[in-house]
Amino acid sequence: MKGVMAITIAASVVVMAGGCSQSTVTNSNEIVFPDSLVSYRNHVQPFMTLRCGQCHGETVAAGGIRLTQWTYLMFDRPNLVVPNEPQNSLVIQVLERLVAHPSGQLETIPAPQIRGVRTWIAEGAENN
Repeated sequence: MKGVMAITIAASVVVMAGGCSQSTVTNSNEIVFPDSLVSYRNHVQPFMTLRCGQCHGETVAAGGIRLTQWTYLMFDRPNLVVPNEPQNSLVIQVLERLVAHPSGQLETIPAPQIRGVRTWIAEGAENN
């Protein structure tokens, strides 16, 4: 009985200390990218889904481009994301407005978020 109680208390401490997050981000501006060790699951995927998913998601893929899953970013179109080479990645080129968004409907993206996606690509664009 003591063992079960200790496990229950330990699990409660982990949850209360932030081991499991129950918060849901509903606005891409709420996503805070770290300066390094950017996570696809925690940063890039929520950003892409919230910011780009309405036009480039599962059911609607404007221009044949889907941005809401790692496999789509890596394999749907050549050079969409080039691991370790953000300067050669079309996603960065469009976010930084070096290449025009075909529809012209790209809202201004905060610089820290662009920097975050750029960092993720520079760190290898891993599915982490």
